[in-house]
Amino acid sequence: MDNLLVNLTPEERIGALETENATLKTEIAVLKAELERLTLALASAHKNSTNSSKPPSSDIAKPKPPPPPENQDKRRIGGQPGHTPHFRQSFTPDQIDEFFPFDPPSLTCSCGEHLEPCPSEDRIRQQIDLPEQSILRREYRARAYRCSSCGARRRGIMSEHVRREGYIGNHLAAALSFMNARAHASYSAIADFTKNVLGEPVSRGQVAKTFRRVSDALEAPYQEALNNLRNEPVLHIDETGHREGGKRYWTWVFRGGDFTVFHIDKTRSTEVLKSILGPEYQGTIICDYYPVYPSYLKSVDAQAQFCLAHLIRDLRFLEEYPNSETQRYAKRALEAMRYMFEVYHHLRENPGQDRQELVEAGERLRQAMLDAPPEQKAQNLAKRFRDNGDSYLRFIMRPDVEPTNNNGEQSIRHVVIDRASSQGTRSPVGREYKARIWSTIATCAQRGVSAFNYLLDALKAHANPSTAPP
Repeated sequence: MDNLLVNLTPEERIGALETENATLKTEIAVLKAELERLTLALASAHKNSTNSSKPPSSDIAKPKPPPPPENQDKRRIGGQPGHTPHFRQSFTPDQIDEFFPFDPPSLTCSCGEHLEPCPSEDRIRQQIDLPEQSILRREYRARAYRCSSCGARRRGIMSEHVRREGYIGNHLAAALSFMNARAHASYSAIADFTKNVLGEPVSRGQVAKTFRRVSDALEAPYQEALNNLRNEPVLHIDETGHREGGKRYWTWVFRGGDFTVFHIDKTRSTEVLKSILGPEYQGTIICDYYPVYPSYLKSVDAQAQFCLAHLIRDLRFLEEYPNSETQRYAKRALEAMRYMFEVYHHLRENPGQDRQELVEAGERLRQAMLDAPPEQKAQNLAKRFRDNGDSYLRFIMRPDVEPTNNNGEQSIRHVVIDRASSQGTRSPVGREYKARIWSTIATCAQRGVSAFNYLLDALKAHANPSTAPP
């Protein structure tokens, strides 16, 4: 190009250089865009469950297991050193249904004396089993009578609870529903169980009909819990995908202090929160930074505690980002985060101590988050913390608020597992059943009570309309 410019006039030379400059700028812009695309592709390729919101099942290569204890080649199966052992409690005499004693062949000693019992030295083996007849078959009959003189006929009146209970009785209905919701047994697996284990074939249609009755029995307590969400001072909220008839739905979880409610909806929008919690909710929501939550919070007089576990994943992603300044930024923030959680856990183990050190640790994290390099992704994270820093650090002065949404994610994990075996629902009726039974299972686990007994109580109450549901 320089040789070509020699014979040009100054005006022509300037024009040629300007043309060349414009061409080079265009090429540089294209190369920058390609470099940015490749950089993002490289960073995204390193996303996993530890540095993003991807589920653990999406990890192609699992991390190495922790090393075995000292002086061991590998970790032994069973209880580990330092863990408190758990032993089964022996049955009391009133709990034993069958008793089988084994006496010595002779009660006369070799010395000729009679042997005396010594119960404290008995060798005992206890056992549980199913009865040989594992299912109870009943027949209810409204007997008919006819007058021998005039031919008039009268028939007994079958009780209402018998009619409402249907073919599958309350105990079996509660057991099958528990298997479906807690053990993730499909309708086909349940039909196989009744045929092969209980000795009585039951169609999948009959199973579906039974679950509809369970759903009806849970309607009142579910609706009561749904209404009580608006009065909960602190709520963990999360959502995950759901399929119904090939269409995309969303399962929402709302976990309060002592109960959990699931709700399946067509959308993942702010309208769901407005419908469930109402426009006047004034509590605190613990959630991730999905845009729906900040949008809802702007419309109500409520507060947020954004999940720090999600923020840690974002920082870990930047820690592996192909930009040295961004990596150093993420490392500084993670170190401040680590120190803050050390102080937080110390206070949890020693309640009543001054929280000033935790306040200072929170400010240290705030400064680390705001001190970001000019790289775009780091700036995005810094801006998020600049706009919502108080909502990330609210737990510091609120002992009743947790810094992460682990409780919400743990509650919804059961649904994710159930989704894999059930493949979703097929109708609004099935959707209602799933939301109600999931809520029941989660709430019973949260309160430490038997889900089977609760289902049985609810079915008995439903079969007898004069009894209020539990």
